[in-house]
Amino acid sequence: MRHAPRILGQSLGILALSAALAFGVNAARTDGLPLAYAAAKSAVQLDASGGEISVKDAALLLLTGRAVALDARSQLEYEMGHIQGALWLPPREFAAQFQDIKPLLAGKEAVITYCDGEHCPLGHNLAQHLRGAGVKNVFVLKNGWALWQAEKLPVTKGPAMSSLPTKGQEGICRDCGK
Repeated sequence: MRHAPRILGQSLGILALSAALAFGVNAARTDGLPLAYAAAKSAVQLDASGGEISVKDAALLLLTGRAVALDARSQLEYEMGHIQGALWLPPREFAAQFQDIKPLLAGKEAVITYCDGEHCPLGHNLAQHLRGAGVKNVFVLKNGWALWQAEKLPVTKGPAMSSLPTKGQEGICRDCGK
C-alpha cells in the first residue's frame, strides 16, 4: 500500500506526457484536427465578393457544415468519386436542375464549386451560373478534385442525387477535354 501513491503519481505523469505529445503532434501536422468547433468556425473569413478559395478554407467550411460543394464534372466522374457531401450540378444541366438544388443552398455561408484540373473551366462556369441566379458567396476551388484528393480529405463514391445523365454525358468532360 505504501507504493500506491508513487505508482499513481507515475501513471498520471505518463498520461500527462502522452496527452501533451499528442496535442503537440496534432498542432504540428498540416492536416491536424480542429480541437474546438468555436475556434474552427472563426478561422475562415469569407469575402462577400466570392472568387477562388483555398483547399484548407474549403475543407474547414465543408466539414463544419457552413458550406455546400457543387461538383461541375460529368456524372461518371462524380460517381467514381467526389468530395464527401458534394452535390452534382454540371453547368450544362444548370437550367434543368438548379431549382431542385436551390433549397439545399439555403442557410449556407458559402457555395463552393469545383471540377478537376488546373485549367478546367467547369467550376468557374457553374459559379457564373449561380451568381447569375442570385446566389451569394460563391467560391471556386481551383483544381478542386485533384487538390482535395492530394490533401487526403473525405471523399465518397456513388450516384448523383440529381437527374439521370442526358445525351452526351457518358463520362467525358467535354468542356475541359478530359
